[in-house]
Amino acid sequence: MSTINSRMTSFIQSELSIGFEEANILRVEYWKRYGTTARGMQERHGVSFQPFLSFSHHLPCFEHYIKFKPYVGRILGSLIGKKYVVTNSPKNYAVEVLKKNGLQKYFDEICALEGMWINSQLRCKPARLLWQRILDKTGAKKNHHILVDDTLANLRTAKNMGFKTVWMREYFNKGPVHTKQISNRPRYVDFMVSTIKDLVRVSGKIY
Repeated sequence: MSTINSRMTSFIQSELSIGFEEANILRVEYWKRYGTTARGMQERHGVSFQPFLSFSHHLPCFEHYIKFKPYVGRILGSLIGKKYVVTNSPKNYAVEVLKKNGLQKYFDEICALEGMWINSQLRCKPARLLWQRILDKTGAKKNHHILVDDTLANLRTAKNMGFKTVWMREYFNKGPVHTKQISNRPRYVDFMVSTIKDLVRVSGKIY
């Protein structure tokens, strides 16, 4: 993730002819305001998605950036219900990550950035319109949807749309922005887990 963030910053620096530090501040600001830096670059500077995403997510020796955890597949296979990947990354990147980890077979569908256009506008996480589209597409009742995410902004809007929410804290404070430590469970979070292994422990309560 840090490598992708660095490449995003380098692209912004080159595209806008600004210093690296200023570009890095914009990257974080757009991520917080628009849900993805790519959308911020489009909205504020008219930069199309494809060149930005192609540059930022182009990682030679891709497998060196992935920490393979063989137990993840076993855990996913033990959890009941259909499973979807919802990511603000390009689909080809998401597919590659899943393939490298042998996890693609555990997911029914991937909802990636390219498929988040609603009414001619990009509505990526944490947009409520995106959650509504997912609810409509699956046809299941609202309280039958569970979002497992490491970003509180995504969990907040999903909870407001009727999702049950699980906060994955394994990468807390390791994302694109620093967040102060939160000791108490936010009201919009139904369950907190430290690692994916804990999903098995709480799965009975979630369902």
